[in-house]
Amino acid sequence: MRLGRIFGIEITVHVTWLFVFALVAWSLSSGLGPFFQLHLTEPERIGLAVFSALLFFLSVLIHELAHSLLARSRGIAVRGIMLFIFGGVSQFEEEARTAPIAGWVSAIGPLTSLALAAIFFGLSKLFGPSTPFQTAFYYLSVVNLTLAVFNLVPAYPLDGGRVLQALVWRATGDQYRATRSAVIVGRIFAWLMIALGITATLFGSVTGGLWLTFIGWFLLQAGAAEGLQAEVKHALGGHSVAELATQGTPIPADTTADVALQMMLRTGTRALPVMLGDSLLGLVALDDIGKVAPEELPRTYVTAIMTREADLKSVAPETPATEALQLLARSGHDQLPVVNRNGQLVGFITQESVLRWVAAHRQLERVRTSPPNAFS
Repeated sequence: MRLGRIFGIEITVHVTWLFVFALVAWSLSSGLGPFFQLHLTEPERIGLAVFSALLFFLSVLIHELAHSLLARSRGIAVRGIMLFIFGGVSQFEEEARTAPIAGWVSAIGPLTSLALAAIFFGLSKLFGPSTPFQTAFYYLSVVNLTLAVFNLVPAYPLDGGRVLQALVWRATGDQYRATRSAVIVGRIFAWLMIALGITATLFGSVTGGLWLTFIGWFLLQAGAAEGLQAEVKHALGGHSVAELATQGTPIPADTTADVALQMMLRTGTRALPVMLGDSLLGLVALDDIGKVAPEELPRTYVTAIMTREADLKSVAPETPATEALQLLARSGHDQLPVVNRNGQLVGFITQESVLRWVAAHRQLERVRTSPPNAFS
């Protein structure tokens, strides 16, 4: 759900954020919340809880805006900010070019939360003790302090883990090695959180224990994804599209959709190039065929449902492989045509070809680092 733009940065909300917002508001207004002892009427308590929950998530948004605005000031394109179950995430089009930039972009979020904690604490002092607004602002100062401290935990990909990655990058000059180190440390912290969560659950703190376990599991999965992304970038670094391109299975322009579907099933591909002689007309994907009624497949030509060549993103053979991978991810297609300067189709970059290249690179790294056979 799109909320709008702030400073030109698009803000969107995932459906899971609504669940957490309702949970926070309910917990604040319940008998276990900080407002229950204030002798308020139920509508007043609910209203104060909703007000506090809104300011809490505004704090999360300000935290992410700090990341995005500093990144943009350092030349990093910002795609937007997503608010979701675990708070928020700033989405960048590219990585920081240097370790200091990466470190400061990561650190600015927790520093902003610390500043917000101080501001809310100061506001709480403006009201008398045990008054509604004093209690609300004090609560907000505590949760912002907690948010800052939690994000400084060196569990990649939390902000603290990214700061650790930047420090190792600066010390070693090797971004990939720094990311691997940060992922390992993050994995340790994630398993510690899971263990603490399970222990807390067994000893009676069910809600807190399950939540801690869930956060640990999320960090474990997110760290693994970040590690894989770093490995892919490392494997593709210094290589061109021509080295990764694979020959697609071309089909002529007079092919019907049912024949194309059978060819996809036989070859295990999700898209096929449509050719007229040596010229690429377009790309027909499995999703395109899925939009055609089954009884119409034998009477529908692929030229009627394909994405035309003029609408396709294509790359030159000399394009860096890392750049092509980014284009492939943004294109929404499973294949990216590789076209030379004469307009001839050279091949395709596909997700499968990238994964095969990474797997081969991983195997080569194992061979290089494995000890020599003592019996050879």
